[in-house]
Amino acid sequence: MKQTRTSGIAIFLIALVLNVVGCVGTMPLNTAYRAGDTIVLGTGWKQHFDRNSLTVTFTGENNYSAVYQPGDPIVRAVINLYPDPLSYLIVGTRTGSDVGLGNTYGSVINDSITGNDPDWWQTSVYIDLPRDLPVGTARVRIQSANGESYTAPSINIISGQGSPSTFTAQTIGALQPNQLQSMERESAYTVQFSGGNTLPVALQVDLIHNPASSLGGNGIPFVVNPRGEMKNLSWTDNGTRLRVLLSIAGDGSSKDPYFPSTYMWNYFKFYVTGGITGLQVVPSSVKAYDANGIPISGVMASIN
Repeated sequence: MKQTRTSGIAIFLIALVLNVVGCVGTMPLNTAYRAGDTIVLGTGWKQHFDRNSLTVTFTGENNYSAVYQPGDPIVRAVINLYPDPLSYLIVGTRTGSDVGLGNTYGSVINDSITGNDPDWWQTSVYIDLPRDLPVGTARVRIQSANGESYTAPSINIISGQGSPSTFTAQTIGALQPNQLQSMERESAYTVQFSGGNTLPVALQVDLIHNPASSLGGNGIPFVVNPRGEMKNLSWTDNGTRLRVLLSIAGDGSSKDPYFPSTYMWNYFKFYVTGGITGLQVVPSSVKAYDANGIPISGVMASIN
């Protein structure tokens, strides 16, 4: 267990180099490679990039073209990278401070990339270049089965034969494929809220699902809060029914320019994962309250 954790941390640090420009970074780490080398692409804020659903197309000199279908091992991993919660980017956006240009860049991400969804990440894709890719200019295009796509800026293929990266990690050496892929995102349900003009400070929702493994079914429920400094999240599950309690974190006086506003509904988003199936909202269970504990009507929950 200790080795696996160390490997994951090492890979995260290796990949984090891609994220130096935040969620808007979409350039390769380098621009010159040999055929057969591993290329790492920062593809932006992608919702549906999954290693087993990506089609990768290479084009190059002399009318070279190669297409790799979903599931091909040429795609080594697809990993989402998150900014440091103590970064200027996060702290500046939440406090309105522009030290390190945190608030400026955070506003760009909210306005131009995520549509004011505070769940920021950078999707990085690790790909082995074809061994027969000719010397010269080449391009890489990635297409998801869900319709998302990414085309990398031109890269230069130089002479010589490259080789796939072994992703050497601290203390244990080269990583096995499953160690690298353990950093990939597991499938999950996304639960979101909407309602009228009055925004709550606390919410409750019940969700039902097919029996979990504790009752002879499948999966172990697990609820994930993407931004813990924005809201508190508590939950409990009895094997078929899941209750989630949410409340605004802090004293509610954040200088975030989007707080409070209609965008605040994005802050209440959370994920349900763990392999359970058949998740559904119990509509009558949705309860919302203002700062004085007075119920707010018209609030709804949905699952995507």
